[in-house]
Amino acid sequence: MPLKLLPFEEIHVPAAVAFNQRMIEGHANCDFLLPTGVGGNRSTPDDPIHWTRYVAVDGDEVHGGILAMDQPGWLNGQNVRALNFQSPLSEGIVNSKYSVVAMQMVKFMQKQADAVFMVGMGSPEKPLPKLLVASGWSMRPIPFLFRVHHAGNFLRELRMLRTSPLKRIAAQAARLTGLGAAGLTVMQRRRTRGSGTIRRQEGWGAWADDIWQRCRNHCSFAVQRDRRTLESLYPASDPRTIILLVERDAKPVGWSVCFNAALENNRHFGNLRVGSILDCMADANAMALTAVLTDREMASQGVDLVVVNHSHAAWVQAFRSAGFLAGPSNYLLALSKRLTELVRAEPQGEERMHVTRGDGDGRIHLS
Repeated sequence: MPLKLLPFEEIHVPAAVAFNQRMIEGHANCDFLLPTGVGGNRSTPDDPIHWTRYVAVDGDEVHGGILAMDQPGWLNGQNVRALNFQSPLSEGIVNSKYSVVAMQMVKFMQKQADAVFMVGMGSPEKPLPKLLVASGWSMRPIPFLFRVHHAGNFLRELRMLRTSPLKRIAAQAARLTGLGAAGLTVMQRRRTRGSGTIRRQEGWGAWADDIWQRCRNHCSFAVQRDRRTLESLYPASDPRTIILLVERDAKPVGWSVCFNAALENNRHFGNLRVGSILDCMADANAMALTAVLTDREMASQGVDLVVVNHSHAAWVQAFRSAGFLAGPSNYLLALSKRLTELVRAEPQGEERMHVTRGDGDGRIHLS
């Protein structure tokens, strides 16, 4: 019987349990397994974002699965369906007999809509990114930017500074002598000025719709950032969510949404307190102001480090002018072959995509 991708239902639970057991016995190199509880669609009928888990079924057996995040999107000036596929899992990891499962999932994804994408995935040398590129998808890292607020903690905890004895000695010397702090002060010098205010909000207001209407045509591709979608992406009911509104002359000109997390033995950031800017939107002349004020607000909350991933070139420039430094990124953006063609059809289309850490599971790893 040919392999099919079907919505996960109660009838598939025993086969999913058996699949997980085979993966465990095969010592699968993966960070998760299939859920065994029913409820693949985690959304209400009125929710603008719908989650559906699909399983790869052959007869009575399950050999993989993937999660689809169906969202209202914006592409070249038009409303579209934007499908973000997450958490792919294939039995081909442990049994070459099922190596075709991953390719079948890619073909399935490509057929669902014009605007199909994936984010995260880590190194481009991993099997999934390689498979996507071989299937005609485009692949690029989403720029990673950071600003250090407590140099001593940063130099002590950042894991990439502890990968060799020489690096550990150099980082310790820079921390103890104060040279690290002095160097960061120079490197992080802000090159932008402007006046405005930033205030924490209890929820998303009508101002979010106004800002989206003014800003959306600066984006070649994005998941919509209107009020309704933002309430679903970043619910105010989540105690981690910090919603910030930027105003100039008492008029809303931008917003950002952040997490403030005290990490414990994180593989990248050790035990640092990290302020993660999940997302932001602002008028073109208020991007740098929004970056500066958001960074200052997070610093006032005691973070050691503020980080952001953003694909839009104008936002990268805004954060750089706000004193952020560029670091290596393992947060990849993959666009289906059709979406790549449509984005590239627009002037500077690839530089004007609005994709952030909030579009994927990046928020999980920094919270």
